[in-house]
Amino acid sequence: MTTTPVTANDALPSAATPLRVTRFLSRSVPAALASPRRVRAAACVLASLGVIAAGTVSATAGAAGILPPANPPANIAPSSGDWLSAIDAASATEGVGPMPLSESAVEALPVPEQLFIVINEERVDRGLAPIQYLTTQLNSYALGGANAQTDPSFPTTLSGGAPLTWGGAVWAGGIASALEADYYWMYDDGWGGSAAATTDAPCTSATSAGCWGHRDVILHTFSSCAGGAAPTLSMGAASSPTGGGSLAAIMVSTCAAPPTDVMMSWSQLSTQGIVAQKVVSMAALPSGTGYWAAASDGAVSAFGSAANLGSMAGQSLNSPIVALAATPDGGGYWLVASDGGIFTFGDAKFYGSTGNLVLHKPIVGMTATPDGAGYWLVASDGGIFSFGDAKFSGSMGAKALNQPIVGMSVDPATGGYWLVASDGGIFSFNAPFFGSTGALRLNKPIVGMEALGNGEGYRFVASDGGVFCFGQAAFDGSAGGQALAAPVSSMAPDQATGGYWLAGTSGIVYNFGGAASF
Repeated sequence: MTTTPVTANDALPSAATPLRVTRFLSRSVPAALASPRRVRAAACVLASLGVIAAGTVSATAGAAGILPPANPPANIAPSSGDWLSAIDAASATEGVGPMPLSESAVEALPVPEQLFIVINEERVDRGLAPIQYLTTQLNSYALGGANAQTDPSFPTTLSGGAPLTWGGAVWAGGIASALEADYYWMYDDGWGGSAAATTDAPCTSATSAGCWGHRDVILHTFSSCAGGAAPTLSMGAASSPTGGGSLAAIMVSTCAAPPTDVMMSWSQLSTQGIVAQKVVSMAALPSGTGYWAAASDGAVSAFGSAANLGSMAGQSLNSPIVALAATPDGGGYWLVASDGGIFTFGDAKFYGSTGNLVLHKPIVGMTATPDGAGYWLVASDGGIFSFGDAKFSGSMGAKALNQPIVGMSVDPATGGYWLVASDGGIFSFNAPFFGSTGALRLNKPIVGMEALGNGEGYRFVASDGGVFCFGQAAFDGSAGGQALAAPVSSMAPDQATGGYWLAGTSGIVYNFGGAASF
């Protein structure tokens, strides 16, 4: 995949052709699946226009996974003939949780709407801003590509007259399912070891620049507009029976008003019960008599004696919420989005944010200082951002990590902090090391951690509810080995009893030890 810079005065090409002549490629699948199918695919990109200012918009819930320019180390063979199950299994290798979809509801929709939903889920599950609109105009361009069995062309402007500032397109042939197309675009888009075993046509060798091009388009981080404003993101998608099944999608950005021919918006999907907002974080009162749970859309739910102090539900967010942190007295809380935007409620004070900075990787967690007069934010690459009286004691930014960082906790005894990666690797900064799971083979990735109030230990939780304790942190049980309704996304300590709670993405809370259920 290549990009070609163009100036603000350049006209976008009338058609974007495939980077290479595509060809039918065979591939093998597990014996448990249907008979081997023939797949081909290509990707094309229109480069950003000169009107774009510096800055990026990114956004989500949970682990950030692997984001461009990084890509998976190798293709992953589908583990199931059920493509949603196969996607969930493959994304778990990146520390990304399952898609919160009603599979039957999605499959009842037209294929363009299915592609809109599935592609957006791949984005928001990794901390990227969702494509906001599916439009009639872009669907027609996508249909042209699907019928011609090639990448769609691009319009010069959207309906309403907004000029494009970036565009990318993907196409796959020999496939009739949106979920199956997504699987090959996202998880089988690299070099397969030989031309015959490679489904991505532009990927002609292990070092080819065309490898993982579809994934790079789907997970593109869009540049911000002049003044740091978030761009408007739109999409079109289509399917055709040509060649045994041909699917195409086109994604574009603009720095003007939304298109005038919107067929579906991302914001309306949760109200239809098709896409659920994930619970991404929880925090408890110091008395242990209640807790809050925050969802990716900024909604906050209060339980027990925890007061509902407000939320961002129904507000327009540039990026999804990824973490909630309570003030030490339980009189307020902060929400942080994956772009580092901070929202304060109750007695929580604003000390700064990264909302206007260009981040290398999205923010995945935050923790407050023991006196509540500051906080740290951590990005998935281990970068640390300190605000208020939070002291910078070091970070893993710009250092090679085996797995992305998924959370952090403060050491109340020293004022330092710990970072935890999705493999359970621990990085201590002015804080003692009590152990890690970095050398263990985990059933599921670590998604969060919490520390003891005296700083003498910490616990991790995995997405299957498994709990790992170190130092003086006691093991009071876990949800590991149970059939969960949804993956666990976070945990919170009960400072009053020494117990703890685990929160699932569906909103179910599991209590252990002396922690009470509310």
